Amino acid sequence: MARPLPQTVLFDLDGTLVDNFEAIHRCYDDVMSMMGLPSVTLEQIRRAVGGSVNVTVVKLAGEANAPTATRLFREHFPSVMYHGLRVYPGCRELLEALRARGVRTAVYTNKDDANSKKIMEHLGLDDLFDGIYGTNAHPWRKPQAEFTHFVLGSMRADAATTVMVGDSPFDIATARNGKLAAIHCVTTGSHTAEELAPHAPDTVHPGLTELGREAFGLA
Repeated sequence: MARPLPQTVLFDLDGTLVDNFEAIHRCYDDVMSMMGLPSVTLEQIRRAVGGSVNVTVVKLAGEANAPTATRLFREHFPSVMYHGLRVYPGCRELLEALRARGVRTAVYTNKDDANSKKIMEHLGLDDLFDGIYGTNAHPWRKPQAEFTHFVLGSMRADAATTVMVGDSPFDIATARNGKLAAIHCVTTGSHTAEELAPHAPDTVHPGLTELGREAFGLA
């Protein structure tokens, strides 16, 4: 049975609303080449992302190389970030349906704040959100509760009537740490339903269309 509609829905970006993995892979692979390090596969990127650039570079390039790799990634990514970029099926329809019913929506991501805004504008989705919140503009990253509290405060939203939609354990931990009403996951991004299950999300769905129907009762 579908839950009552929340007042606010916070959406993760990569792997949840959009597929930006080709660009992220290209950028990391370029950075590794610049630094004389082994190339990385698209699957490695899918498994490594989610905790912001600072976390991912340690997994891919190692602790000692992380500061340089982080700098190079941030410098290079804007030049490749639209490569292969696509919106997941049902994204626009879900956002429009929620907003038509008075639900407020926001992007809440560990992607760079400025790049997140540019990507949403490039895709023509920026007008469907009440806010877009990413990293580097603020001192936090998901799953820190302080970041969630900042987002809720900026939107004048209540945790008890706000849910998170994401694709990874980072998003589940974010919802739990921020004491949000629920966390709904999709398997379009970095984790399968079996991998998400131990983290106990409220619901798991193969895509946004199914999530809208099953979690929010939207046709």
